[in-house]
Amino acid sequence: MTGIRIRPELCLACKGYRNLCGLPKCPLLERRVTLSRVEKYINGNVTGSSPPSVVVGEYGYPSVSVMIGIPPNVHGDAASSYDNPSEWWGKLSLFDIIRLRSSMVAALTTVKVNDVDKLHNNELAYASVSEKPVDMEALLKGKLSELDINELLTPTPPSARALRIKINDNPRVPKPIERLINDDVKANDAVWEAYRAGIGVYPLVRALSVGMLGRRRSRRLVPTRWAITAVDSIIGNRLRSKVALMPELSEDLLFYGEYLGNRFMIVLRPGVYKARWIELWHPSSALVLGNEAAVHVVDEDYRGRVSNMDGGFYAARLSALEYLSKVGKSAEVIIFREVLPEYFVTVGNWHIRETVKRAFENGPISRGDEVYAALIELLKSKSMIKYMPSRLNRITDYMGVNHG
Repeated sequence: MTGIRIRPELCLACKGYRNLCGLPKCPLLERRVTLSRVEKYINGNVTGSSPPSVVVGEYGYPSVSVMIGIPPNVHGDAASSYDNPSEWWGKLSLFDIIRLRSSMVAALTTVKVNDVDKLHNNELAYASVSEKPVDMEALLKGKLSELDINELLTPTPPSARALRIKINDNPRVPKPIERLINDDVKANDAVWEAYRAGIGVYPLVRALSVGMLGRRRSRRLVPTRWAITAVDSIIGNRLRSKVALMPELSEDLLFYGEYLGNRFMIVLRPGVYKARWIELWHPSSALVLGNEAAVHVVDEDYRGRVSNMDGGFYAARLSALEYLSKVGKSAEVIIFREVLPEYFVTVGNWHIRETVKRAFENGPISRGDEVYAALIELLKSKSMIKYMPSRLNRITDYMGVNHG
């Protein structure tokens, strides 16, 4: 691949999965593998409590890999921290997250997507949505894979083929999910019903992934990467239909959040709901190969039509719509994400959802006529944008700031 130049915007749109550059191997994914290579063989029993942690892969579809994460020799409540994004926020660094995920082992089995009973019969499906860690043991054989790192998922632990997985505990399935397992309703309706009953995004993603939701005859395993965006989209669309009918916000508001080398500036304007998502990835950040910064934009219009499918947008949009629904207002939403070089490896889009959520929880940092002056100051502070005047102008144009 030496000598081949790829536009950074192409990498942001692709994120390593759409093969937009046409190269036989994605250079981004190759770089991540070198960061996380594991060269170990594992033969024998691994025991511990799954947090719970499950990842359904997509390669080889309709036969997919199902990986159950087990922290070796960690039992009971102590295991819950190994897969708990909402509790990680603000506490763990990138190195902490990679170290935590690397210290688990994923027991890997292959399942056809329409064979949901295979995971139900051995209780792996129930263990995947348990409210508490589930003690289990797995007989594993072979070489551990590398830690799998990508844009949407938390890093997937090193995995090895499971000859046997045994549940040694009684999974505690949340009552709303337990009820929906026995119901015959569409997956969209099931996700929304469980969410309204207080089930969070992360257990809902696992429930959808392992085929516990939907019409009984059409239930399938759903690759986790697809399930994440599906859950964000389903809940967001239901909230959007309500927010669009609410009275408009009375003044401009500015919110701010920061974590893991990602800065989020969120502007709410009076108006009927629509949204714009702007990403600026600086050189040496996780998805930029060369020396140029890259900008990626997603628009959602008044009718709910989205310019392109982007998991980060749907994660941030959900938190914005939750806030608007809570305050009972409609608004135009502009979310700017600036990715600094210290975000050198992606750890999933959970931190987008959580950082935007907390920005709203912390309340506006500016309002009314002061918003745009405060926004310009934010864009220039703790940032590389101040050294890139053309980029600053481009971002302010995207955000509708009058700087003339």
